[in-house]
Amino acid sequence: MTDLHDVTERGLQNKGEEDRARAKVSRRSFFLRAAATAAITTPIASLLVEQTAHAASRSAYNLSASDAFHEIRKDEDAHVSFLKEALGKAARPKPKFKDLQQHSSASFVNLSQVFENVGVGAYLMAAPAISNKGNLAAAGSILTIEARHAGYLNALVGKPLSGNGAFDKPISQSQIIKDVSPFIDNLNGGSNPANALKNDIDILNFALLLEYLEAEFYDINVPKFY
Repeated sequence: MTDLHDVTERGLQNKGEEDRARAKVSRRSFFLRAAATAAITTPIASLLVEQTAHAASRSAYNLSASDAFHEIRKDEDAHVSFLKEALGKAARPKPKFKDLQQHSSASFVNLSQVFENVGVGAYLMAAPAISNKGNLAAAGSILTIEARHAGYLNALVGKPLSGNGAFDKPISQSQIIKDVSPFIDNLNGGSNPANALKNDIDILNFALLLEYLEAEFYDINVPKFY
């Protein structure tokens, strides 16, 4: 990507060194300013700006497990905040969870891999039923991040990046509930996730329950192991 300030500098070659120095900015600085502008124009973009800018500051080649899990934790916390804000007063209360604290880094990584792949399948299950285009775009922006998490964790545990090959598959609502129910102590007054998902509010609240679960899981375990 050509830096706009570098273009300006080439047009001012006869200027003094001091002018040229002031004209120079890094590609990263330009990208961050552009991303910040995008955040003003659309709420969906704001969800990804900080994540994208943070990732741009280092090469994925040098990404450590600690960096990755702290980034995943930050993403899941952001997903919770985003869905709560989008739902407003219709947002479900946070359930009370159990058995999320892991006793070894291996068990933590393995359960992370399960949760992230369930998240991908859940958003794929829900997407066709979302009627509002804005809600669908928001769900899609979260889905792609969940898929990045899942691919990383699949590789970390020695599995293919995609267990379903080139075309991923949704997971049924009943299977999702079966996967996460062992970790739910009580719903704290929220709706039963086994109920039919009749509209966008039901679907986003179903997603919020899963994001609450993932966020608390990482909030408990990432500081412990990384």
